Amino acid sequence: MFNFLNELKKNLKIPQELDLNGFNIINIAGNLLYVEGHLGLVTLSKELISFKVKKSVIIVEGKDMVLNELSDSTLKICGKIKKVEQI
Repeated sequence: MFNFLNELKKNLKIPQELDLNGFNIINIAGNLLYVEGHLGLVTLSKELISFKVKKSVIIVEGKDMVLNELSDSTLKICGKIKKVEQI
């Protein structure tokens, strides 16, 4: 599976040791959230989506959200994203 941010890090020769959290999140204009490195879903609804990452959980709150893409390590959430929080 192609992993955009890992390929970018590899091309820029960024050492793996600097990747302490083990995941990457990109929020595009509050309408799309792209995640690399998730470890599984916890909650899935139109207003709340949460998923595991290394050593914590990410909670995404919003409106009319849908899980547009899900693979072993990446996911894409579309909708009105109001808040992204790591707990």
